[in-house]
Amino acid sequence: MIKRVIDYLTELFPNPEPELKYENDFQLLVAVILSAQCTDKRVNQVTEQLFKKYPDSFSFEKLSQQDLEKMIFSTGFYHNKAKNILALCKILNTQYNGKVPHSPDELEKLPGVGRKTANVVSSALFGANRLGVDTHVFRVTNRIGLVNAKTPLEVEKQWNKKYPDFINHDTHFRLVLFGRYFCKAQKPNCENCKIKNICKYYNTKE
Repeated sequence: MIKRVIDYLTELFPNPEPELKYENDFQLLVAVILSAQCTDKRVNQVTEQLFKKYPDSFSFEKLSQQDLEKMIFSTGFYHNKAKNILALCKILNTQYNGKVPHSPDELEKLPGVGRKTANVVSSALFGANRLGVDTHVFRVTNRIGLVNAKTPLEVEKQWNKKYPDFINHDTHFRLVLFGRYFCKAQKPNCENCKIKNICKYYNTKE
């Protein structure tokens, strides 16, 4: 089953890339943090101006929290995001010379960086074998029947155990894109889906 799913996703998205726009490791980390409860399209609109003025963690330290909040207001939860990003910059600058750490475990210790963000960033930037489980990955994997999980962490654990050959950034991005454009939360495009005959959702819906 997993082979058919992955083959189909590869057919749909042969060269998957993050839809978040960035020019360096730090910018991707910030963009992923801003994307929580926000669309990539909105984040890209915000970061286009933000990263022009403040392209790295050292330049971010020139920002007050109030100024950063104004710039990221439209991404939602702007107070906590601004607070965490500025705290994160101080740690990066003092402990890592402005570099984003490669280890998912080190990333997860940074302010505002949860497991999903750490997995996505370390996988996309540094090739870590981690599966980032966002709302799309959670929905798609459960809906198809690849996992039977109630939390993102359960999805990750079940996936790691059942499909160790498919723990990488390509799999993550393909699942995200499939959930975003085909297997949507509302009105999934089942009729045109080539794996509907093996999909738990399609075969059990009334």
